[in-house]
Amino acid sequence: MKLTTLLAAVAAVAPLVAAGTFHEVPRGKISFVPNAYIVEYEQSTSRTVAHNNFRTHRIQYNVRKEFDVFHGAALTIKSGHEGDALANIPGVKNVWRVTVNKIPQLTAAVKGKKGQDVLAASLHQMTGMDVVRKRYKLTGKGIKIGIIDSGIDYKHPAFAAKGASEGCFARYGKNCRVKYGWDFVGDKYDGYNTPTPDADPMDCRGHGTHVAGIIGADALDIKGKYKPPQPFVGVAPEVTIGAYRIFGCKGDSGTDVVMAAMEMAFNDGMDVINISLGGGSSYKYNPQAVLAEKLIAHGMSVVAAGGNDGGDGPWMVMDIGLSDKTSSVASFDNTYGLYFSFSYGGKMAYPYMPAETYGYKPLSLPSSATLVPIFEKDGSLSDGCDPSRYKGVEKKVVLVLGDYSRCTAEERGNVSISAGAVAMVFQTTPIGMEFLIGVPEFPMASIENWAGDELIKTYKKNSKTKIDWNKKESNFRVEAGGAPSDFSSFGLDGELRSKPDLSAPGGNILSTVPRSMGGYMLQSGTSMSAPYVAGAHAIYMQAKKKTMRGDFVRQAFKNTATISSNLLSRTKASVAKQGAGLINVLSAIEATSSISPDHIDLLDSKHLRRKVQITIKNSGKHTETYRLSHIPADALNAYPTGNSFPIGDPLIEKDYASVSFSHSKIKIRPGQSTKVTLSFTEPKKGKSNQFPIYSGFVVATPLSKKSIAVHVPYTGVKGDIAKVPIMDKDLGFPGLVLVDNEGNLKEIPSKDYVFDLTNEFPAVMDRLGSHTPDLTFRIYKANSAQTKNTKLSEGDFIGYMLSENMGPGFGWAGRHKNKDMNGNLVYDVWIWGGKVLPKRDPTLKPAQLSSGTYRVVVASQRKLSKGIYPRDFEVYDLGTTTLGSLSK
Repeated sequence: MKLTTLLAAVAAVAPLVAAGTFHEVPRGKISFVPNAYIVEYEQSTSRTVAHNNFRTHRIQYNVRKEFDVFHGAALTIKSGHEGDALANIPGVKNVWRVTVNKIPQLTAAVKGKKGQDVLAASLHQMTGMDVVRKRYKLTGKGIKIGIIDSGIDYKHPAFAAKGASEGCFARYGKNCRVKYGWDFVGDKYDGYNTPTPDADPMDCRGHGTHVAGIIGADALDIKGKYKPPQPFVGVAPEVTIGAYRIFGCKGDSGTDVVMAAMEMAFNDGMDVINISLGGGSSYKYNPQAVLAEKLIAHGMSVVAAGGNDGGDGPWMVMDIGLSDKTSSVASFDNTYGLYFSFSYGGKMAYPYMPAETYGYKPLSLPSSATLVPIFEKDGSLSDGCDPSRYKGVEKKVVLVLGDYSRCTAEERGNVSISAGAVAMVFQTTPIGMEFLIGVPEFPMASIENWAGDELIKTYKKNSKTKIDWNKKESNFRVEAGGAPSDFSSFGLDGELRSKPDLSAPGGNILSTVPRSMGGYMLQSGTSMSAPYVAGAHAIYMQAKKKTMRGDFVRQAFKNTATISSNLLSRTKASVAKQGAGLINVLSAIEATSSISPDHIDLLDSKHLRRKVQITIKNSGKHTETYRLSHIPADALNAYPTGNSFPIGDPLIEKDYASVSFSHSKIKIRPGQSTKVTLSFTEPKKGKSNQFPIYSGFVVATPLSKKSIAVHVPYTGVKGDIAKVPIMDKDLGFPGLVLVDNEGNLKEIPSKDYVFDLTNEFPAVMDRLGSHTPDLTFRIYKANSAQTKNTKLSEGDFIGYMLSENMGPGFGWAGRHKNKDMNGNLVYDVWIWGGKVLPKRDPTLKPAQLSSGTYRVVVASQRKLSKGIYPRDFEVYDLGTTTLGSLSK
């Protein structure tokens, strides 16, 4: 049987009735390495005993990695055994496939060359770090941070020790700031082939060097070839850095490699680990998160990016940061930036962002190229999707509305070219400057929303007004600066836990890149906000004169974060977007109070935790009186029309919970703590059948002067979470299709079509808009009739589908993104060759069904339900499928 390039493999965690549990890979987002598994042993089982048990059960394998803290190994299985068989070996606790991690897709990347950078210079003012540096002279000295990424250009002068002209790796000289490291993979590694490790973690991708610069660059006094476009300094410029390279020059990285790097960072004595890797919607049951939890228990801090899927709506926070004690970090846009600009009508300069395909270079146009906005019949600015709107645009610069709901920027650029325009400018909506792909070599740029309004006013006064294009950058206050980044992922997670934890500057961040790439670059993503928090850990530990567990530092940062609003909003942004708020390093250091726990998960209406107890501690030197108060935050509605797939930009609604306190004021003596009971009442306005995510903050404010208030965020869902749609039935999912030998998807020719299973196969397409604890693909006898309320007799059920490309047809799953980076709809295809698993029992071999007709049922368990089938499942009867000759 020939199966070629198909869609990526997917996730399932199987609650097996065996010694251990086999966890399939996360559906809809991650590919796995064939025949490669990560095995966690029971704590009482030694490595030697585990390997003896493998050999006793005739498991043939090669060891890829051995893990100590994790207590397990990564294996390549040579004997054909699957993960469920490994889970049945005595002494095995958990089994996962080796999956691949990606370097996240960043929102913008501007090459730093000859000063032509979009620059962000004010991020430390946003977080209090500027005052911390002046007041306390803290630099992170004595703290070690391990960066698990694409390596570091350790010879970059921004990583040089004081008095040195360039940075160095420990093997190459004394007083090196990049003092530890290892290349686990080699240049040619792509995530699937065999790594070729060596001792040199030099970066050939740029991502790791950018991350390292945010943590610890010192580019204040660099002169010569690698002088930055503007002097800047990282959060902790004297921190000791470990460079753990897990990516080759192209491709991805396996989870076994990531985990090996995490353990080496631990063995090298790193105090903090930063992991800015790509992932997606998931549960916390992944091996990297399990290892992170163990490392934190051993005294480390683990900081992870929250994800860049903000355009996909809720339930999208990234997987590695989902462990209970890890810090999952969201992003805020930087407040200021250095941009190219133009003047119009003698007024102020208007900043703009050139399109990627134009090379991010300044637009260079003749003065005769005047501006021409194109309008709709009602007089509003047109989005430019209708070619008939392009009248009188020859040799002019077209201004259109940056609304991309009807067509892309590239499509509009091509229409402009056909109409004879010489350039195109997009007025961003609602605010900011959009990142554009553009049309190659055609001048295109985005401008801020307010700028578009001003341009139209000037144009209407004099349509012949000239444009003056400035060739040098200037500093501008960014319209969307200081607010949560649009690209930053929304929570909650699959168990309605509050993630992300907090935010940091991640939009429009200037940092280092390898010298071969120009030395400096502006990038945006939670890949940038996570290292800011990692660096802040070093500053906090230095201030407290001790290292400490990551969850303790996280509590300090969450308690004192700046509770923020979306731009132009008077209400506070949802906790599902900003976590506890924007990190305030100064307040965290100076606070003498704390609240635990650092978040409150109210769950849904059915499981509502109406009464919650918090503990307020006074670590100061004087008795303190606290006033308790409540700050509500925006509610997010992603299901306003009864849609089955969440909308990408949730509606913001004023649906606020109310909170009462057992004590509105409390007095606490120095070094003492007091418990307070909170009583929550759900929002009255929100519609329970639209499942709004509501949230807010409980604040304890000391009444003495200059004392710092502390707070704890809470989140909840109004309605029964078990009724949140899981499958995207609006687009016809799930459904049966035909897949040929080349992986092409086709409609099944007829209802009674016979699949010969040599040239073509039946397949199930699924698309999830929400997490599910158990997504199942069930095979029944042909004359069975499956309904939501009818439980079929035991004799009707044949088994769970065993997909040729996706594995066992059961287990948990995160939600799908709406579209991939190329604009294609995201879904999964489960190719079926007629094999079934009779039970969730790894001791049973898969059965190959004989020729005949079978009924296919897809059922997904509803969140927080008991998992009783079919009562607790969303059930879809896909009808019958007829199999012909057996697969070969």
